[in-house]
Amino acid sequence: MVLVAFTSLGQGEQDSIILLNGRVFNGPVTSVENGFLRYKETTKRGETFTGEFATYRVFSYTQNGVETILYKQDETADNYLTVDEARNATLGSYDARQTFKPRFVFWSSFAIGYGMSLFDTYLLKKAVEHPDYLGPHTSPGLFKSRPSFAPIIVPVVLSASWALPSFKIRDKQMIQTELLYNESYYRGYHRVARQKRIFAALKGSLIGIGAGLVTYVIFKP
Repeated sequence: MVLVAFTSLGQGEQDSIILLNGRVFNGPVTSVENGFLRYKETTKRGETFTGEFATYRVFSYTQNGVETILYKQDETADNYLTVDEARNATLGSYDARQTFKPRFVFWSSFAIGYGMSLFDTYLLKKAVEHPDYLGPHTSPGLFKSRPSFAPIIVPVVLSASWALPSFKIRDKQMIQTELLYNESYYRGYHRVARQKRIFAALKGSLIGIGAGLVTYVIFKP
């Protein structure tokens, strides 16, 4: 099926490939055969290389302003969406990659990871007063207990937690404003946004735990 190019992605006459996950790659397609699409891409340094994608990952490619759609509805291949539904879902995924910034997820996860890492070094009063305690400290406090592996549970819990809640897409987050309230578009947007939140939670909490360990090394008695 050949249609007008993905002008909503701003590709215009530029040769490009858009994957079903919303990623866009620029460069002319050299071949589509044996289940693979091959293309040439030029780096910022002017170096040219050949890349390839399995065709089942590609929604369409554009050459000379004309779009060729590779996606086909086929329930036996788990392609349950119609071409139009897949297009809208792909556009939603594209928009999420461009506009969704999980800053709150990252920084809140960082704070929790950092806090848990510090708390892990807190020597409790009951531990000091326990008859089997053989440590050098006579009072409770931060940095008086050696770090354990307990904080590592934080990234697991946070990434799972942020994968669950849905959220409202703001108008300013939509590049494809004509798809407002389109179910397939929202499905694609939320799919990528969820991936971004999970990664931000993992990254933020792990960096927070690392920062807590560095703090312990600096301030331990």
